[in-house]
Amino acid sequence: MRAIVTGGAGFVGSHLVEKLLTNGDEVVCLERPGASRGWLTNGDVEFHDCGLSDVDTLHRHVKGADVVFHLAALTEAKTPADCYEVNTNGTANLVQAIAACGLSVPRLVFMSSLAAVGPDLTGQSLDQDSPPLPLSHYGRSKLHAEAVIHAFADRVPAVICRFPAVYGPRDRVVLKLFRMVTHGFALTIGPWDREVSILHVADAVSGLVGAAASPRAVGQIYCLANPRAITWGEFVQAIGYALKCRPRQVAVPVLAARPIALVAEFLAWMQNNPAVLNRDRVRELAQKRWVCDPSRAMQDFGFKPQFSLESGVVDTAQWLRREQWI
Repeated sequence: MRAIVTGGAGFVGSHLVEKLLTNGDEVVCLERPGASRGWLTNGDVEFHDCGLSDVDTLHRHVKGADVVFHLAALTEAKTPADCYEVNTNGTANLVQAIAACGLSVPRLVFMSSLAAVGPDLTGQSLDQDSPPLPLSHYGRSKLHAEAVIHAFADRVPAVICRFPAVYGPRDRVVLKLFRMVTHGFALTIGPWDREVSILHVADAVSGLVGAAASPRAVGQIYCLANPRAITWGEFVQAIGYALKCRPRQVAVPVLAARPIALVAEFLAWMQNNPAVLNRDRVRELAQKRWVCDPSRAMQDFGFKPQFSLESGVVDTAQWLRREQWI
C-alpha cells in the first residue's frame, strides 16, 4: 500500500509512519516548508517539505496513493488567520488534489479533534451526532475542514476521526505535566475534577489504520478515545504513581487565568510567536467535560484501545526517562 502522511514528522504522525513501515507499506511524508524530518529517522520514508498551499504539487504526490492520512495542523498559531489558513484552507487544497485523481482516488483519513464539536454539555458524552459548538479558533478551523470534506463526499472517500487529548512518547504537551510532577507539584486551570477522554498514541495510530482499512468507515465520523473517562486529577495521580512521587495539585481559578492569558497573548504578539496560553485555551480548559463515546468505531472496525490510563502513563514515563527528558 502507498500511504501519504501529512504531518508525519510530528508526534502522532511519526508513530503512524513507523506503524505503516512495519506493515510493509510505502510511505510518503508531506511537511510544512522548511520542516526537518523530525522523528523520521528511517531513510525509507519519502519526504517532501511542500506544505499544503499548492494544489498541483499536492496532486503530484497523492496521485497513485491508496490512502492519505491528513494529520498536519496548527494547534498554536500567531493569529487566527494562520490557523484557518493551515487547518481549513490547507485541507481544502489537499481534498481538491485528491479529487483530481479521477478513477483511482485514494481514501482520505482526516485527524480531527473534539475541539471541532466542543465540550460535552449534556453529560451524555460526545459522539458523531453531537451538534458542534467549538469554543476556539482551532476548533472552528477543524470544523470548517470537516465541512470541506463533506462537500467533496461524492468525489473523495473520506473518514473523519475526532480525537481527544492524545499522549505518549514524544509528546511535548504532556511532558510539561510530567516535569511539574518531578518537581513535586502539578498546575492546572480550573478544578482537578474536570472529566476528559484521553488516548495513548499507539491506540490513536491503531484507530487511524483501522479507519483506513474498513469499508464501513467511508463517509463516517468517529470519536476515537479510551472508553474510560477520567479526571485530570486521576491523570496526575497516575503520573505520580509512575514517577514514585506525590505531587501537590494546584488549581488556578478561571477568573484569574483569563487576565494571565491576555498578558501571555500580548507578550507572544510582541515576540512574533504563537501564544501557548491564550483566552481560547482558557475557555476550553474551563469546561467540566470533554468526554466522547468511541462505541461506533468499536462496532464498525474493531477499534479497541490496548493502553489503560495506568499502563499508558507508565509507558510514557519510561520513555521520557530513557530519553532523559525528565
